[in-house]
Amino acid sequence: MLEEELTSQIIDPQKYKTDLAKKYTTFLSKYPEIFSDLISGSDFDFALYDSIEAYDNRSPVDIFNVYCNDHGIEIRPGRADDSDLELALSIKAVKKLIQTKTKVEYAQLLGHFFNNPDEEKGWIDFILHKRTQILIDMGYGRFARTAGILEEDDNVYSI
Repeated sequence: MLEEELTSQIIDPQKYKTDLAKKYTTFLSKYPEIFSDLISGSDFDFALYDSIEAYDNRSPVDIFNVYCNDHGIEIRPGRADDSDLELALSIKAVKKLIQTKTKVEYAQLLGHFFNNPDEEKGWIDFILHKRTQILIDMGYGRFARTAGILEEDDNVYSI
């Protein structure tokens, strides 16, 4: 996708369960370039958790998915029908992520929460639904490198 042409659309915003999910989807819609490395057809879930126990039980307080099309992104409530992966985020991490101003700043903070998870300060995790190489080929690898989750010389995800 070409960054200068990216568009975003929030589908059914009234269906989000929490104000934080509404704020996060609004934030993501303002910065569709965050997803510019992904190929058209990429679709993944963002699940917000209020505790590690809720994460362990796979009980998010809210969930939405981001679908990449030829022109940008569509943000939709609920799980994707066939998501590539789930990005699990603590509420504390989301509150800090929505304060970032650029794709790189966002990616680096996301990487920090992955590499240095802290129940008090924030954490994220990835639950992969497709083979690692397929995800890398779809563009997730470039974002993971920017985030510091995947080293430049790594041939496979460390996640």
